[in-house]
Amino acid sequence: MTDSTSSLGTISNPFLISLITTLVNVLSTPAAFWLVERVGRRNLLIFGGSGMVIAQYIVGIVGVTVGEDKGDDTNTAAVSAMIAFICINITFFATTWGPCAWIVIGEVFPLPIRSRGVGLSTASNWFWNCVRIPFLSTKTLANSSQQIIAIITPYLVDVQYANLSFKIFFMWGSLCMVSVLFAYFLVPETKGLSLEQVDRMLEEVTPRKSRSWVPHSTFAAEMGMAEKNVNIGGKNGDSTEETEVENQVPVTKQTV
Repeated sequence: MTDSTSSLGTISNPFLISLITTLVNVLSTPAAFWLVERVGRRNLLIFGGSGMVIAQYIVGIVGVTVGEDKGDDTNTAAVSAMIAFICINITFFATTWGPCAWIVIGEVFPLPIRSRGVGLSTASNWFWNCVRIPFLSTKTLANSSQQIIAIITPYLVDVQYANLSFKIFFMWGSLCMVSVLFAYFLVPETKGLSLEQVDRMLEEVTPRKSRSWVPHSTFAAEMGMAEKNVNIGGKNGDSTEETEVENQVPVTKQTV
């Protein structure tokens, strides 16, 4: 089969295409460091998932209509558009679900089972990575991308099996839609909360109302430190020990 990307002229090297998508992934990820605290975990996952749904469906629609490989008659503008939206999809993932999902995993599990919850989440991630391959892995673009060894997807896109070709993007888009629904109904907003406050929030409100939840107690109050008049932060920059010494009642020296 003729490599459809070679007809683009400016992007004829499969290694160059792989390099471009990798650079997009790497350069987009640092934006998540700022967005995750500015926008919040929940909103970021919903927004990023929605963007991936749109990008995936656009690639699928263009691919099954005007983007198929036709040799010298291949629509180069359509192929360019597909590669562009594939990069947009990677950008959405790298700034949202890529890093943010790991943050949520480390914050939502209760303290007694946090280690086991994080371990099972990591194992699940690697398991599902085993049954998929990158977004460029369709029948037309397969010859021009370096793929991860997979189990299921080759049987879905190869001609001798399901022969889904670009239709595979509709499946990926639908899975991203499931991710959006999951984030909307089940992922709480944990921005600015301590692990103890996250546990209390999940006891009192649903994930959909978590954004408006405000902590009504502090760790010091729950541990009884407030009643004991213990100043954890000190006064005027003093340490806790210095503050406690200042708060002690002075002992009057008696003359024998």
